[in-house]
Amino acid sequence: MAEEFKITKIGKLRIYMTTGESIKSKNLLRKMFPKSKYLRIIQEAKASDIMNAHVFNTHAAVQKGGKIAHHSVEGDTSGLTVCVELVDNKSKLKQFFNTHKDLLRENTVIYKEVEFWEYA
Repeated sequence: MAEEFKITKIGKLRIYMTTGESIKSKNLLRKMFPKSKYLRIIQEAKASDIMNAHVFNTHAAVQKGGKIAHHSVEGDTSGLTVCVELVDNKSKLKQFFNTHKDLLRENTVIYKEVEFWEYA
């Protein structure tokens, strides 16, 4: 007999940016050592009690018609794309997007409905 499981519709928000993007600050220390934008988004997601937040690195990418960037041991990888993925219900992700619109304004942001599976 197959075990039954519960399916819940939730959402996935994907935010694409380059690894070199950082938070602009007026603080001298932060100007010298800027904070990574994708880490800031993860911190904001945790503070907003988002269910899951992940960062995925790429090995090769092209964004918005720009140059192709690829991972190289000798080269600069700051142009590679990272994907920050947030998973939660749609209303919570919409609220996160609206609250952090200034932080996300220049990035490609995609929403997709997904299923969350768990045993009943």
